[in-house]
Amino acid sequence: MDDDPLDMEDLFGDAQQLHLNPAALPRGLLARLDELRLNGCCQKLAWSKMGCIAYTSRDGSRVVLRNLLCRPEDGKWTLSREFPVASTFQDGLQISHLMWNHNGTDLAVVDVYGRISVYSVYVAINRISVSRHSSAEQMDDLNAVTGMSWLSPDRLTPFYKPVEKREGSWKYSVTTYKPPGTHHPANKSALVAVTRDGTLRLLYQLPAPDSSWQEVNTELESIGSSKDLLTHASICSDRDGSLLLVTHNFSRSLRTYRVQVNWNLPPGQRHLPISLPLPTPSLIVHPIRFENHCSPQSGFAGGDGFRNFELVDNPAAQLSFLDFIPASPELNQRESKHPMIMAIFSYAPGPLDLQSSQEPFSIVSRWELCSSSQNLHQSFDQLASKKNSVGPLKEQSISLKRLEDFTIPKIVLSLQQLNLYTTIALAHSDGSIDFYDRESMNLITANEDWDTISSMSQAGFAFPVDDSCLHIALSPNTCLAVTRDADGDLRLKQMGYVLGPTGDSMDDPKFSAMIISLSLQFACSCTHSNNYDDILSIVQQYSTKNFDYEFLYYVYRSLSINVDYSIDPAHEKLFKNSMIQRCLSIQNSLGYKGAQKPRSLLGKIAWVTLNLRFTSLTFAFSFNNFKGAGPGHENDVLRPDALLSLLGVVKWSIDVMNFLVDELFSLADAVKGHAGDRSYVEGEVSKMNSPALYLVLASVPRVFLRYNCRCLRGLMGNAQKGFQAGVEGEQRRVFKSLANVIEGSMVKVSQFERILGEIDHDIRGAYQHSSISDADRALAEKSLLYNGDIPEALAPVLERLLTTMLNKLRNEVDPADLYFANHSWLGLIDDEETRDYRRRHVVDAVKKVPLPKGTRLRRCTRCCSYMEDIMGHIGMTVWMSSMHRMCLCGSLWMLDDSRG
Repeated sequence: MDDDPLDMEDLFGDAQQLHLNPAALPRGLLARLDELRLNGCCQKLAWSKMGCIAYTSRDGSRVVLRNLLCRPEDGKWTLSREFPVASTFQDGLQISHLMWNHNGTDLAVVDVYGRISVYSVYVAINRISVSRHSSAEQMDDLNAVTGMSWLSPDRLTPFYKPVEKREGSWKYSVTTYKPPGTHHPANKSALVAVTRDGTLRLLYQLPAPDSSWQEVNTELESIGSSKDLLTHASICSDRDGSLLLVTHNFSRSLRTYRVQVNWNLPPGQRHLPISLPLPTPSLIVHPIRFENHCSPQSGFAGGDGFRNFELVDNPAAQLSFLDFIPASPELNQRESKHPMIMAIFSYAPGPLDLQSSQEPFSIVSRWELCSSSQNLHQSFDQLASKKNSVGPLKEQSISLKRLEDFTIPKIVLSLQQLNLYTTIALAHSDGSIDFYDRESMNLITANEDWDTISSMSQAGFAFPVDDSCLHIALSPNTCLAVTRDADGDLRLKQMGYVLGPTGDSMDDPKFSAMIISLSLQFACSCTHSNNYDDILSIVQQYSTKNFDYEFLYYVYRSLSINVDYSIDPAHEKLFKNSMIQRCLSIQNSLGYKGAQKPRSLLGKIAWVTLNLRFTSLTFAFSFNNFKGAGPGHENDVLRPDALLSLLGVVKWSIDVMNFLVDELFSLADAVKGHAGDRSYVEGEVSKMNSPALYLVLASVPRVFLRYNCRCLRGLMGNAQKGFQAGVEGEQRRVFKSLANVIEGSMVKVSQFERILGEIDHDIRGAYQHSSISDADRALAEKSLLYNGDIPEALAPVLERLLTTMLNKLRNEVDPADLYFANHSWLGLIDDEETRDYRRRHVVDAVKKVPLPKGTRLRRCTRCCSYMEDIMGHIGMTVWMSSMHRMCLCGSLWMLDDSRG
């Protein structure tokens, strides 16, 4: 007998569609969404362009600082420990918003009552001091800030276009762009804020020496009911010098305004004359357009993509972000885009949505602000004159053009404008970070167009999707991010290359795209004065000998840096070339593997050159020969305290001179009989890991060495004149100390200067008598500096240096004294004595002296150098007041209590 089939309907009744509940939401996400919906100013985590990370403490009442740093143990990059900031608010009062200014030097801290304090970075990146107190402001819920923006500085901004490969060569193209809008006429800080009750506030700083903060305000519109109170506001700059403002209230109305800031300067003046005080500015508000119902047009209905979802009516999606994006600059002869309003509406099922199967989602809505002007009939001009109007009336035809919405199946937690408003970054609660083209809103991913590189994302870099979070902030160059979870813990996220293994030469398209994208990002960082430690942390992951060479080659190319001073060795031009410092800094960082590990040869070349540059600038400031010293300063070479402060710098310069000669003697012995063989010499230099040969052959460090010799002669001359004039007391003792160091040198300054002069003369002649072109000579000098490649044209100079020149010098000095001299404090020799000295002593990288135990220290975030934490400028010498603000490698200092 046949078995009857099992009838499922008989067992269970009619079949029903199975609804699965959505995955559990990250803890604290619903509360964070409520916060975003109620107030457009609730950013609790911010990363400045200088590299300082600010966030609220776990109880929300204080600001805490951290930063990226290089560990001296192994040269790896990580986050520093926490540095709490003293609060200016009452105990327990909650902070609602943190925002850095465009330069990354000032931090606005806003509490729940809209009271704004401003903190300024002072020398060390993790030390900020209050420059504007808010304690006198009234505590009122209606004063809560719903939108805020810093005014941009008034300066041209370089803008790199996508790098294109044409005829087998990569072409970098850079243009300049003037940020639109109004600017502080004295180039000081200023910000604009909008409160819940519709008050527009302008806070601005007076010029020095006052530097106090002032405020003016005006009302946008009168508030008729609680529904008119604002939830969100956003401000951006427009091309006509005004500000554009958009607001959103509890009745879901979207309103746009144009704001004119009248600085009341003398007619025809854009900048405040130094002799005049800053007048009180005024604010003029013009309503533009109103949208009575601001809501999304589409919702999430399922699927696995980002677009083309079924349109559904989803009123549960609430506004969480409102951003006014300025018109983007003109690119490739295309018209610049109109200003754009971007609104993000988010939905996540709450604890009461037990029957909902809806997954969390965000909807992005956009409006373009399109405008045109029409002249009215002259009769209206006559009417205007009767009303004391200025100029003819124009009818401003302005419309809000609604663009297509699109949906993201995630909760957006951060929106950021990048690359002069051409790129939009959206960060999500699952920890993912995506980049969009502002014009098309297409997701920027690797598109395998290896002949045009515009960003790291397009070249194959991406952020990992790992832990969920509630707060996300991008690093200055958007290749790192910090996230914060419900427990208040901070985590560092790094971009990684996601396209799999690559080759190791520029013939491989993926390797080539990686190198070009990183060099482009570094060039953008340099020209925008960003801290680029985040880029270094990425480059370090892929560092190999060939990777470093290609990366540095294209870094120098992207910035069009001239390092060829072989024909025209004018030190003034070299001193003004700040980009050389940035390139040497990244070269030094690539060669640094930890304080107790040998620095690579190329790292040593960069490190010594950076120190030579620093000592040259120190001498220049001290002798008042450098314009940066400014007029009216007493000449430092006549002040005993200033002379004493130079003692360490003088000793370092003398010891480096002796060290270089000793290393050159050792090299000459090692290559005896092969001095004219470039490859043989380069091999011996590599074995010795000694930078000496390249420091005298490359024109950049040689210019610094010659300038330092000239200054040492000048100091000795001043000391001798002082002795002849019969100076007494402290000045005589200081002159005697300097003279003892200079005269006690095993190699006399005049002897070393003679060698440098002969090298200079021979190299100039070798280049001029060879067939090398100016362009090829420039490339040869670059390769000599960052890769240690001795050009063929310099082979005769190399042979003469290692034979005739050094043999003559060998007869004038005692090589044995040089060999047994202790130069461990310089940190340039790879021996146990040097490592032991570094373990037991802390050397001040600025003053070039060992520091006693217990000294309060700063350390460099990048090269791990130390200096004494000097407070104030009273009695400080000219060179110290100028040179102590940043490390010699160009990075910032941070307070450090791990040593001292």
